Amino acid sequence: MNRKAADMGGTAMRKIGILGLVGVLALVLAGCGGGYSSSPPPFVTGPGLVGIDDSSSNTSPLLTVTYTLPPSTTPVTVKILSDLASDGDIAFDPVLSSFTVTTGPLTVLFGIDSLNTHLPEYRAFLTFPLDGITNQPVVPGNALILSADVEVFVDLLDFASAVPTFLDLVQYPFRQLAAVDFNAVPLATRPVFDFLASDVGNFVRIEVTSLMQAAQVPPALIDFQLRFSRDMSVPPLAPSLPSSGARRTVVAPPRAMEGIVPSRQPATAKPLSPADLAARRR
Repeated sequence: MNRKAADMGGTAMRKIGILGLVGVLALVLAGCGGGYSSSPPPFVTGPGLVGIDDSSSNTSPLLTVTYTLPPSTTPVTVKILSDLASDGDIAFDPVLSSFTVTTGPLTVLFGIDSLNTHLPEYRAFLTFPLDGITNQPVVPGNALILSADVEVFVDLLDFASAVPTFLDLVQYPFRQLAAVDFNAVPLATRPVFDFLASDVGNFVRIEVTSLMQAAQVPPALIDFQLRFSRDMSVPPLAPSLPSSGARRTVVAPPRAMEGIVPSRQPATAKPLSPADLAARRR
């Protein structure tokens, strides 16, 4: 009887010990979570494939710029839709070491679509003409940029909870996206940020003031061109904590169309002649 009681007592002690260990682990996890008290809990990154809707004026990428034109100090705000015929993505096939360039798709892609490293990596490219050639507003070449943001509608995010993203200012010939642009050295870049699974079906507004200011450095660029790519330095299945300093916000649809010129030329728009291109200026 004493032995049975001792065995029962030992079993009880083991249960208490297990419960105590569970309690300690819970406290540790809670303590880890405490470091994120001002931010959401970490998301798990994956390879990550993101799709940006480019199908219509209601959802297509939109650049909003607020500037002054010295000597005036009165702020001016303009909204410019991207040029569908210049937008596109480039897929790099690591097996064949080949590039596939797609322009004017309804959804522009960036990222990789599986843990399989033999599948292509995509990079997305958007062009916002600043000289009015697509009947959109103009940003003068001597404008002083106060703020700028790019709004994109996310219609796809697969294989990850979060996709760490590079956003670069690049330059490539108008409506002539080419394989060489996949790895082109950026003119400027902004801090890495995440696209999240919860972004699907919403607009994500990304602050790009520093990139727009870089585009104004003489000789000012005629087109504001962006390249989206996955930050490959963050390994798949690693935790990613969206930074409060990432300067991105989520906006639910529908888009407010005030100040937006809805005309967009089709992806099959007739290429500009050499004379037209030579005449472009701001």
